[in-house]
Amino acid sequence: MAANPFTEEHQLLRTSFRQFIEKEITPHAEEWEKNKICDRGTFSKMGEHGFFGVSFPLKYGGSGMDLWSAVVIAEELSHANIGGLSMSFFAHTYLPLPLINALGTEEQKQNYLVPALKGEKIAALGITEAGAGSDVGGIKTTAKDMGDHYLVNGSKMFITNGTMADFIVLAVRTGEGHNLSLLLFDTSTPGFSAIPVHNKLGMHTSDTGQLFFENCKVPKSALIGKENAGFYYIMNNFQEERLIAAINGTSSADWAVGKAKQYMKEREAFGKPIAKFQVLRHKLAQMSISVEACRSFSYRAVSEFIEKGPEAALIISMAKAFVGEESFKIINDALQIHGGWGYMEDYGVARALRDTRLLSVGAGTTEIMHEIISRVIIDEVEHKRQLINVRS
Repeated sequence: MAANPFTEEHQLLRTSFRQFIEKEITPHAEEWEKNKICDRGTFSKMGEHGFFGVSFPLKYGGSGMDLWSAVVIAEELSHANIGGLSMSFFAHTYLPLPLINALGTEEQKQNYLVPALKGEKIAALGITEAGAGSDVGGIKTTAKDMGDHYLVNGSKMFITNGTMADFIVLAVRTGEGHNLSLLLFDTSTPGFSAIPVHNKLGMHTSDTGQLFFENCKVPKSALIGKENAGFYYIMNNFQEERLIAAINGTSSADWAVGKAKQYMKEREAFGKPIAKFQVLRHKLAQMSISVEACRSFSYRAVSEFIEKGPEAALIISMAKAFVGEESFKIINDALQIHGGWGYMEDYGVARALRDTRLLSVGAGTTEIMHEIISRVIIDEVEHKRQLINVRS
């Protein structure tokens, strides 16, 4: 991997998006966080400026750039310290849309991918259930074949964008065992309902919903890819989600180090700036080392994913596990440096700590990552899955 993977085009994107954040997001962040609002209007503005489609094909309204452009977007959003909105943006863009891009029919792409990249329709990915999180094979929501349509029954839990989505890429059971399928589900379908989930530790500006499906009639044309192949599609799509999580965690930790350094220079104790105290200087040094380790790990995972696609699952799992745990430690140390003020909301570190805590849980827990890693390095399991190229 090159020392600096970003081209001049990437840097122009970074400058443009940073200006967008300063104008459209930062002035409203405190209000959205306080009111626990995921602002729908910001989706439209993101789409109008082309920030959802940076790594998607020109043919469907994207910019046709590489995956490093998505890294730029993730890093800048994390530096805005509004994790909930960032998660909603990426749950809209890099969870459901790569599946439509890789597997969808031309009609599906025109009806869902194109308006989603424009910010005209909000998307969600419906996998997790109350009893089936990382255990995708345990999904119980069913789609019964009724000849010319499916009849969907069941429920989903912890779905980002769940109550505001216009459509959901929905994982359903269409057979025994791992026979799952993916459907494009319009939330205007009769029998569908959703309720918000507000009692969360963090990610307050993200819409989280519990979804219910009661005899929902879905046309056969809504099937994405092949019937009963959904399990493999989901497993491969997890890699991009985990990759973005590692990038988000790294950038959030980097932001926290910057806040800690600034505070150390400004705060005085015993007649001198606390930056003069060796114990804090060394703590900041260790935090900075850890950020660089996270960045190196994450960037290597991005490079391998660009080269190998889903076959890069091992390094991605390692990066996700490492960054998920390490970023929380770094931000916790930043809070400690801020002392009592860190525990308050004034400096934003408390919010960053709450939001980052999800990274070791969402998109597969650290324990699940360790299981994936151990199966490869101990049991020598070969990952021979039905691969899809989510960047095609």
